[in-house]
Amino acid sequence: MKLRNIYFTAIAIVLLASCKSFIDKPYDNRLELKDVADYEGLVIQAYPERQDMFTDILTDDFHHYATTMQGSMGPRYIPIFMYKDDYQEANASPSAAYSHYYNKIYLTNNVIEEVMNSNGPSAHKDAVLGEALMLRAYCYFALTNLFGMHYNPNTYTTDLAVPLIIDVPKANRPTFSRSTVKEVYDQIDKDMAKGLSLMRSGSSYLSANPYRFSLASVHAFFSRVNLYKSNWEEAVKYADLVIQEKGFTVRDLAKDITVLNTTSIANFALQFMNPSTHSNILLANQTNIFLVTPTGFRLSGFYPSHVYTYGTSMFTSTDLRRQLISTGGTVIDSVSLYVKYATQPNQPNVGNTRYECFTIEEVLLNRAEANLKKATPNVADAIRDIEEIRKKRFTNYVPLNTTGLNNDQLIALVLKERRIELLGQGMRWYDVKRLGITVEHRLIRYSPSTGTILVPNDKRTALQIPLGARIGNPVLENQLNPR
Repeated sequence: MKLRNIYFTAIAIVLLASCKSFIDKPYDNRLELKDVADYEGLVIQAYPERQDMFTDILTDDFHHYATTMQGSMGPRYIPIFMYKDDYQEANASPSAAYSHYYNKIYLTNNVIEEVMNSNGPSAHKDAVLGEALMLRAYCYFALTNLFGMHYNPNTYTTDLAVPLIIDVPKANRPTFSRSTVKEVYDQIDKDMAKGLSLMRSGSSYLSANPYRFSLASVHAFFSRVNLYKSNWEEAVKYADLVIQEKGFTVRDLAKDITVLNTTSIANFALQFMNPSTHSNILLANQTNIFLVTPTGFRLSGFYPSHVYTYGTSMFTSTDLRRQLISTGGTVIDSVSLYVKYATQPNQPNVGNTRYECFTIEEVLLNRAEANLKKATPNVADAIRDIEEIRKKRFTNYVPLNTTGLNNDQLIALVLKERRIELLGQGMRWYDVKRLGITVEHRLIRYSPSTGTILVPNDKRTALQIPLGARIGNPVLENQLNPR
């Protein structure tokens, strides 16, 4: 009996030790992070890709060419192009963007909860926490502008955005309801303000890596957010901070075109976004094959609209930007690729592609627009910023003739330059929403019948919450965007 009791006692001790070991493990199987450097590594993993660039096909910048579309592309992209919700899920789609940004938010939430309890210098922890807060704000800004209506103080207390998750979920199968546009923007503002303060206090630990937030790219982010919120003075203020640090380092497009004309499109794209030779403020580096955009290969069926490829309504003959469009096909059914990213699949020597998150050009465009829209317009500064871009965009540069133009006409001029400069960068859809631009899409471009028309403040500008998100979170079924 004594031996038997000893045997069972030993088993009990082992079991208790095992239970304690199990209990001590993180509840969700996370790795145990101890040092601030560990959390910095998690922040690096939390940087999102440009999963919003599929939105180019929602805009007036791209047309559908039915005869060139590969069969498998139709179910993926035709419904999206026609503003419908029943698309086949793909790498470049609303569903992919939704899950991608929330995966990154989950990582940032882990850092935000725990990094200040880690080992390491307090200034280093400030820098990492500030960076995590900025990343969470960036992801929620993208999600809200994809799946919610544009920021409108008249309706934002009732307009639904996305679920606001600012803690690491502890429940086994948590469910989340959608927050309003105002609630999400309030959290974005809070995260950005605290994040900027912390990054400034921990500035000695900020990375100089162009794929991570710097103070300049944070200020560029502030400029964009305030532009979208119609806070014109603030948009100018933060753009000023960017230019003070970076200067008017506008891309010299003539040099880039020389590379394009003397080498392959694939090599050109690799060089076009090279941070060692170009002053991009923040970049994303990601795989290029069918990942973020349905507009970058010749079997996709989507190509730049004829306002870019025919006539002179957008490009003049001396505008170097027109050379970034590679044309082919026939006059009747021409196809054109915007070759900036070389996303043609299976190209040799092309692995990952760099995409811009923030550029000097966008900052100048933000400031020019805001300077014209604020209570006391600053016309001289607005035109100066536009000319800083145009100087590097024409073979025979001639300043714009703005004599006699009223403020509305000047704003239209700035917005035209914005559309041309940001073509193919995934920015036009947000401008369609915030500026109330009417867009018509036709499955057959030359059909005399009217296609699907998107009007200002159209409810379809808030993309539908993806089916995959609703299956895992059924409360969202009662919070769908109206159609």
